[in-house]
Amino acid sequence: MLNLNLLEALEQLQGEKNISRDELFEILEKALTTAYKKNFNVQDDTLSIKIDGVTGEINVVQNITETAEDGTVEVKTIKKETLNTKKFGRIAAQTAKQVLIQKLKEIEKENLFNEYMDLYHAVVTAEVVRPSTGDVELRLNKVDAILPAKERIPNEKFKVGDLVKAYVIAVEKRNKGPVVILSRVANELVQKLFEKYVPEIEGGIVKIVAIAREAGSRTKIAVISTDPNVDPVGACIGEGGGRVNQVIKELNGEKIDIIPFSSDPVQFVSNALSPAKVMDISLSEEDHKMYITVSPTQISLAIGKDGQNVRLASKLTGWKIEIRQFMGEGFKN
Repeated sequence: MLNLNLLEALEQLQGEKNISRDELFEILEKALTTAYKKNFNVQDDTLSIKIDGVTGEINVVQNITETAEDGTVEVKTIKKETLNTKKFGRIAAQTAKQVLIQKLKEIEKENLFNEYMDLYHAVVTAEVVRPSTGDVELRLNKVDAILPAKERIPNEKFKVGDLVKAYVIAVEKRNKGPVVILSRVANELVQKLFEKYVPEIEGGIVKIVAIAREAGSRTKIAVISTDPNVDPVGACIGEGGGRVNQVIKELNGEKIDIIPFSSDPVQFVSNALSPAKVMDISLSEEDHKMYITVSPTQISLAIGKDGQNVRLASKLTGWKIEIRQFMGEGFKN
């Protein structure tokens, strides 16, 4: 008899594969039914194999459908015989085993996929397995992860064993199992890192309203406080810059400007051009554009290297920005 060995094996599988006992029984019953019909050349669809959950005894049963005079339908299960495992045959038993193994693999992959889908839109730490100048292969606990070339911070290099923080942008089903797709350039990575290191953001007191980022170089974030007694910029910077420096470290030295959000678009744009100091702003609602006047000493700060400061300020605020230099009696664009 298979019964005791069968129950022990199922108990072991239940623990190893994180699959319920009922699910395991259902899989095995279907596998045995397929093998039984093939081995004994049975065409009857009402015949199936059922396993006694207490004794582990394997039975061949038949479902008989009867219709009463009042039209009600009743299905009766009739035990035909206890399966003779010796008569069942080595080949049939092997077929049942192969079906069971395949089903278990499918369920394990599905369970892993569902487990890692919970990490979708989260920041995780993965270990580099195979560095490359293109896609980087990593390991995230039980599954493979990939950092695609387009999701890498420019010029960032990795070596085997490096622990990398990244944002989960997708979880894909593949032949070998689920694969987690990561990003180091997503704005959400900055958002989640600030949530981690700034308790006021995690608690909802300070909110990040907008993010503009050129990954690997510079990021601007606009913040606001729901508590008038809490300075949102100061909360994000932390004592001695401790909080923002933690985020900068995770991003390999990426510069971060933290500015106060304002519902007044003129004030918001002025804040966004920090560290430059603005003399005057005029706006054109029709063009959704702002004309910014700065002194000659502030022009390079306002524009930034290769135009980065004004470009990020525009992304952050949603306004087109034109910088003008004040020349005493006029302006110089």
